[in-house]
Amino acid sequence: MNKSNMYTFLTSSDLFIFCLILLSRKSSAADYWHEECQPKNCGNGLNITFPFYIQGVQESYCGYPGFELNCTKGHGYPTIRLPGNDYIVENISYSSRSFRVYNSAVLNTSNRTCLPQIRNTTLPTAFNYANVTLLYLLSNCTKPLPDDLSRYQVSCGSENRDDWDLAIRDKDENSQNGLENCKKHVVAPVDAHGDDHENGMGNYMKIIRRGFVLNWTASDCSKCQESGGVCGFNTSVYQFKCFCPDRPHSVSCMPGKLCSHLLSGKVLINQLNCT
Repeated sequence: MNKSNMYTFLTSSDLFIFCLILLSRKSSAADYWHEECQPKNCGNGLNITFPFYIQGVQESYCGYPGFELNCTKGHGYPTIRLPGNDYIVENISYSSRSFRVYNSAVLNTSNRTCLPQIRNTTLPTAFNYANVTLLYLLSNCTKPLPDDLSRYQVSCGSENRDDWDLAIRDKDENSQNGLENCKKHVVAPVDAHGDDHENGMGNYMKIIRRGFVLNWTASDCSKCQESGGVCGFNTSVYQFKCFCPDRPHSVSCMPGKLCSHLLSGKVLINQLNCT
């Protein structure tokens, strides 16, 4: 008789032992992924979970590409690296898929009046601004300044011509005039709900420190979490993974066919799905 046509019948007790053997062979690796990617705290007590992951604490498969956080900067806050700048992550809303950040250059500014380390930032495709306006930081401006720009002047040391001379919002009526009178400019995104009267002068650091909100686009984690799984991502094939106590699944930890016929008393062994 051809082996492909042979059916082997097992009793319920035999099948139970058979399933235990198969599960034991892979449970250690599955449990590792499931435990490794559990939510963790970072610095100021923020709960870090998918799509974010913590550099040096978790592997990259615990998060979505580009959502790496650094928790070892020494200031007690998680930091995300966006092109050109490090940003302090102040709050994360997983339900709305958004998080509030501010430029790390203004983390400690009590004795400083200028911020030459701020650079232009281009957002990765996974992020977009929620509701921001732009603050122009202008340097190498012509002297003397026109009267209509003097109220935007920032006091900086003359020894460094890369320090900021003006700080002005992009929607201000004098913003174009400022751009025409200064050779260099950096664009800093800031919260659009800020007080316009804070524009320029010495309060521009306060405007930047208030930060702004970013929305993100990443794989949906809800079904996996609701089923008791922990979300992850396979970067080699660029696919979402749901790490479950038994094994990784594609979407959630919903029961499969594994030993689903135990209560039937007998089952065809080649009908089992124990993968």
